[in-house]
Order: sequence, then structure tokens, then C-alpha cells
Amino acid sequence: MKQLIWQRLKTISRLMSLLVLSHSVQAADLGTGLPRDGAALIPAEGDYPVWRSDKFAAVDGARMKNVVNDISAIALQSKANGAAYWGRLPGTEEDRQTRAYLKTALETLGFEVTEQPFTVPRDWRPLSWRAGYSVKGKRTTLTSAFPTGETAGTAAQGIQAEAIWLGLGAEPDFIDRDVKGKAVIIYSSLVPGGRSHSASGRSKLFYSNRRATEAGAALVINIMGVPGDAQFNPLGAPSSSFGVPLITINQDEGFALRDALGAGEKVVVDLTLDVAELTDIPTANLLARLPGRSDEEIFLAAHTDGFFQGAMDNGSGIATGLEIARYFAGMPVSERDRSLVLFFFPDHHHGEYGLRLFEQAYDWQKVAMAITLEHTSQTQLYWYNNGLMTANGVGAFRWHFQGSDRFKTIVRETLRDNGVSTYTQMDSKAKFTNQAPGFHIIDHVIYHTTLDTPELVPAEGLRRSAKAFLEIIEAASALSVEELRVDSPTSSPTLKSAQ
Repeated sequence: MKQLIWQRLKTISRLMSLLVLSHSVQAADLGTGLPRDGAALIPAEGDYPVWRSDKFAAVDGARMKNVVNDISAIALQSKANGAAYWGRLPGTEEDRQTRAYLKTALETLGFEVTEQPFTVPRDWRPLSWRAGYSVKGKRTTLTSAFPTGETAGTAAQGIQAEAIWLGLGAEPDFIDRDVKGKAVIIYSSLVPGGRSHSASGRSKLFYSNRRATEAGAALVINIMGVPGDAQFNPLGAPSSSFGVPLITINQDEGFALRDALGAGEKVVVDLTLDVAELTDIPTANLLARLPGRSDEEIFLAAHTDGFFQGAMDNGSGIATGLEIARYFAGMPVSERDRSLVLFFFPDHHHGEYGLRLFEQAYDWQKVAMAITLEHTSQTQLYWYNNGLMTANGVGAFRWHFQGSDRFKTIVRETLRDNGVSTYTQMDSKAKFTNQAPGFHIIDHVIYHTTLDTPELVPAEGLRRSAKAFLEIIEAASALSVEELRVDSPTSSPTLKSAQ
């Protein structure tokens, strides 16, 4: 009798703990997240401290923000038209509309604009998918499920597999765990962006996804460790070579799935994923030129493609390029020391085939500097206990520089003096080309996610970046192309990267 009472007490205790756990998923455990709590988290434009400077006062952050809004709106049309895998993708109507938008804006400013058609030889496009999990016959839909770039699809009947929790997916997590034929659930942290996360091979941390696929998982689910209900589209899934589907889900749904597994019941995950392999996709680069006093060139490059709204990636870079173009167009030809060239390419996330064709064919000898315009403004974000916190600051940037030490000094000091913060150590290679002196800055937290909206691209950050770039261009006009490339006539004629 005592044993029976004790077992009943244990059962009641277990049920009470499940009720508490269920409550925590709905409230405390979820914390404050985006976009769910955007009304409370997203700062107003007027909240950002203004970096005061009279130089290049004509640069207008609000006007640049309008461009970001326009470019984002083009991407939203693909979602409104029913595309599951949406954004500004090569060969789509949104690709053509973005190019037309730029062509009109640049021709209005007096640029000579040409289109350079080419075809993307291959692209990966998921057409539709459906994912969920079942406990005791009750199915829950995973509405945030998103296939990771280049992952394998499923057969028409889909996949059903028992779920197994593998934590971070590090090597010790796999000890004595049989994952063959299972749906492996891995919790992954951004490090720090929507493309680089701890379960991916790109992060070089745990290689969790590769380890799971090599161990025979039927499918892999990454819970993206960002408070909120966003969607995530990392690229380059290692599972594709194993024929194993890999999807991401947000933390809100991931915690509910975690707790279903924690209740001790069998959880079965289902997934159907239809993927198309497209070939010979027609698209075009856009090249715009505004002549100066010499045929030496300031070369600006920005990609136009993007996932989801792609406001920062790369609406911000496009807006920065158009603002610099506007500034140059307002100057008399006699005051333009060098010609200005803008290059927009549509396949950055899709192989950069057109970009590399262009780079190989272009004459770089008279290019004084090549600036990559990419992710030029983002609201500063922090992970704060179990939630997400925004700040009325502009995030710091990854960066890279190549050229002479004199040019490096101009770049670093000018960025600093215009309130553009950079990482302590720079990236190892150029973003666009190593054929000319140049630099880039790039933020990378919200990209490849549905968090990449205009609301997290502050106008003040856009203004600072554009002013800094213009000041660098002006200061570098005192240096010859050779002086920008190397430190002295006795130096090697090849470009070098500053350390």
C-alpha cells in the first residue's frame, strides 16, 4: 500500500513538473524575442545618437532608408505571390524589378548604364515543404521550418522518423547514442550571424550537422538559438552530399519540441521537401559610369540578390551606392578627380558566376580603389539572459583592407572618425576583388533571416557609412594609383593585405 501511494505521489510530482515546464515555454523560457516583440524592441529612428560632422552634410540618411524600404518591398512581392523560398533571386521578377529600379535611378543622375546579360549555370530552389512532429497521435506543425541551402529534398511520400535530442551536437553528445534513421535535433547558436551558426561546418566549432549525417540520421533539425519566432536560411548544408534533409526552426518552436522530448514520450518528426535544381537561369549585371577629369576609376560593387526582405543584405549596400552616386553627380566634372563606376551583380548567394566572369574580363589597371558595399548599417543586438535586447547604437563591422600602408591609415582613421566601428582584427580576404586597392565593411548578425527588415537598418548608420566612404575617396584623391597599391617605388608591384 505504501509503495502504491509513493508511486502515485511520484506520478503527481511528474505531472506538476510538466505543467510548470509547459507554462515556462509559453512565458519565461521564451524571453523577449524578434520579430515577436518588435513593438517593444525596435528603436525609433530618432533614438539613435547622431554622429555630428559638417563634412558631406548633403548625405541624407532618411533618403537612403527610403531606398532600403523600396528594395525590401520588391522582395516582399515574391512572398505575396506565394513563393515559399522568397526574396530577390536571380532570374525572378524581383531580380528584374531591382535592376530596373537601379537603372532608372542612375540614369536620372546622369550615369551611362549598361546591362550585361549572363546565365547562372545552376541554382538550388526549394519549391515547397511541410514539417511537424507528433506525440501520441497529435501533430504540431513546425511553421518556422526552413530548408538549409543546398540540402537534399525528400521523396514524394516524405520522411517520418523518431526524434532524438543531441544538444549542441558535439562529439561527446554522440557517445552511446544511436542516431541511425532518427530525426536528430541540435541546438545551434549564431556565431554571430544567421548564416554562421555553431552546428554548421562554416563555424568550425562542433561540425554537428556533418557528424549527424555521417552517423546515419534520417534528417537533421537545427533549433536556431535566437529568442523569437524568426525563420533562418543558412547556406551550404553539408548534409546534401549524404542525401539527408536539413532544416532550421526558430527557438520558440524549438523549445516546445525540446519539452515534448523531455516529457519522455515518443516524438515522431515528419518532413516533405520538394527541391528543384534549376539550370541556365537568365539574369544580368548592371554597370554604371560617371566620367571624371581622368579615366582612373573609383569602383563600387554591390550585390542585389537577397533572402527574405534582405534589407541589410543588401538593401543597405544598394542605398549606400546610390547616395554616393548622387553626391558625385552633383559635382561639376572638373571637381571629380576620378571617374565613378558602380557595379551591381545578382548572384552573390548563388555562385557568383556572373561576378567572376566580370572580374576576369575587366581592366583593373586604372582602378584607384574598389569598395564593396555590403551590409552598411544594422541595429546593435545583444543576447540578454533568456531574451534578445536591442540598443540605440549601430553595430560594429567585419572589415578588410588591401593596398599601401598610407591608404590603410586613411581608411581606418576615417571610419573611426565617422563613428563606424570595426572588429579589432580584419577578415582575411577581399569581398569583391583582389585586383585593386580597396576595402569593405560588413555587418552579419541578422542576414539570411526574417529579422533582416528595414526596421533594423538605422538611417544614422547608413549616413555614417556613406560619409566615411566619401571622405576616404576624397582623401585618397591625393595619392596616385601606384601609391594606393604599394608603399614605395621599391616595393613589390603586387597588392598586399594589411595585417
